[in-house]
Amino acid sequence: MTNELIAPSKLLGYSDIFLDFLAGSEPARSFYLATSVAAVADQLDTISFDRERMIKILTRQNKLFGASAKTLEKIQTLRDPRAVCIFSGQQAGLLGGPMLTLIKALAIVKAAESYTQKLDRPVIPIFWIAGDDHDFEEANHTFLLDQHGDLQRIAYETPPEFAVPTAEILFADEAELNRLKDAVKESLGQTDFTNELYALIDKSYGHSDTMVSAFGKLMTSLTAEFGLPLFSPGDSEAKHHAIPIFKQIIERQDEIHSLLSERNSSISSNGYHIQVEKSDDATHLFCNCNGRHPIKRDGNNFNVDGKSYSKKDILEWIEKEPERFSPDVMTRPILQSYLFPTASQKGGPSEIAYLAQINPLFKLFDLPAPYYCARATLTLVEKRFEKLMHQHEITIEELSGDVEQVINRILAKSFPHDLDEGFIRFRRHLQTHFEDFVSDSLSFDPSLNRNAEQTFGKVDFAIKAFEKKVFSSHKKKSKDARDRIYRLSHALCPNRGFQERSLNISCFISRHGLGVVQYMYDCMDSEEKSHQMISLSGMNNKWS
Repeated sequence: MTNELIAPSKLLGYSDIFLDFLAGSEPARSFYLATSVAAVADQLDTISFDRERMIKILTRQNKLFGASAKTLEKIQTLRDPRAVCIFSGQQAGLLGGPMLTLIKALAIVKAAESYTQKLDRPVIPIFWIAGDDHDFEEANHTFLLDQHGDLQRIAYETPPEFAVPTAEILFADEAELNRLKDAVKESLGQTDFTNELYALIDKSYGHSDTMVSAFGKLMTSLTAEFGLPLFSPGDSEAKHHAIPIFKQIIERQDEIHSLLSERNSSISSNGYHIQVEKSDDATHLFCNCNGRHPIKRDGNNFNVDGKSYSKKDILEWIEKEPERFSPDVMTRPILQSYLFPTASQKGGPSEIAYLAQINPLFKLFDLPAPYYCARATLTLVEKRFEKLMHQHEITIEELSGDVEQVINRILAKSFPHDLDEGFIRFRRHLQTHFEDFVSDSLSFDPSLNRNAEQTFGKVDFAIKAFEKKVFSSHKKKSKDARDRIYRLSHALCPNRGFQERSLNISCFISRHGLGVVQYMYDCMDSEEKSHQMISLSGMNNKWS
């Protein structure tokens, strides 16, 4: 098949606000301040950023990740006073997490190249590693397709003592880390490309690495040719730079809550859902003290892990130990726009939905809101699955639903036609003869007609049950066909969702080599709103 587009719809699980955002429809679009990347870039020209400081931080971090010369050169571009940034980001998922992480990274690189030409100014792509995030259970695993096409959950199962940021979680359990690597090798087996893949994993994931440093090394290797800087906010120097924002978040609590409450009410009144629900006592700031805890409002005071602090106490704490503090999901974009001249942000359906909630905060902090774009979404389709989908006219929408219904539809076509027709004829003739018999034989007592109807109902029910058993037997004998459909489902819609939301890129690297990353980049349209189905048969022709 050639590359295809699947139009966004509710069948793909998209929300009303996201669909209206994609269509540029009101009232959804009214919840986003920026109208274009160019307009935001012009506003950023009037704001002073500590570019030298951020260049220093980015250079240090990316050197630790093993950045290419192209990436380090790209970082230096930030020194140009007209340079602006485009962002995307994700948590530091195991082995890079689901494919959408890599897709996000490649998309902003491609978008940055396009924006640079259109705006006639440097546009730098930066991938934000959510290193402040402390959800270990969400970041500690990924999914692979094993050699049989079955879905396997691969995980590092040794949690930290406290719920600390992933930037601080070490792969210290060497035995567990080795078990994890063995599980990857057992799942993917040995191919012409796996030695290079396993070497990359070994180089990235050592027992002295954190979840963020390992993620950074792996992503840096996969994107080395594209010049993509990575940034982790869990950096001590970056935290010191963020002191003014952390303080403002505490000092402007009433304004923040008022703006968010008003915006949430407006979103709800227009029939949209609220993506991120926060309690009234949320400050939208975390403190890492024996684990990462939300700072809560408690009257005129603040509460951290059960202990009460005055506003003065919290502000002094921020000044002395800013590395302990981090924003929540609602204030993280504010920090990003404070640290970097952020002209644009690409996000998925959930991100776009919650960004509608927070847009009023940018004016509060005297920052221009970025121009938000939906990120590219795509599915890689291998040649064997292309043929199967074409042969049986299977759609990705079908696969994201009940796979058994897909199997039933396909097997129904191969069900012995004469047998199927035989059942139909038999039931029709039986009903006709029974009705004639009742009409001729029970005229002497019409009260028996009701009993006759019930009797035929039982007979008809038994025949239908028998017909189902015959069909079920046919399904069992069609095991090979069933297995092929399930393998297709695992490959394209694992866990009943888009491939990119579950599968790790290692599945495709193991079968097609590291060149699959370049191929994804070449085929991807970073500005396309529809879901992109990318045929890997094209890569086989190009790279074999």
